[in-house]
Amino acid sequence: MTPRETYVENVKLALDELNDELRAFETRVTHTRQDERERYALELAKLRAHARVATAKWQALAASSERTWHQLVPDVEHARNAFSDAFHEFRTHLGR
Repeated sequence: MTPRETYVENVKLALDELNDELRAFETRVTHTRQDERERYALELAKLRAHARVATAKWQALAASSERTWHQLVPDVEHARNAFSDAFHEFRTHLGR
């Protein structure tokens, strides 16, 4: 595997893991009281938005060439970190 392919795969695995955890939290939240669901709805929407941005950045990276992929790394890292940070912040507020 080239360094680009390894990086693309590692980012994909990290995003998949965060998305899996997000789906698990969404499931848990749907089984909570109505007032708690309403409280978390906005935060879940923010997380989904971060997930969409991170996925779009990853897709651009995956479609990039061996010559240009390094130029996309800062944007990919920023998007992945924003998603991860938002997710961990949400998990802290969820108390689980």
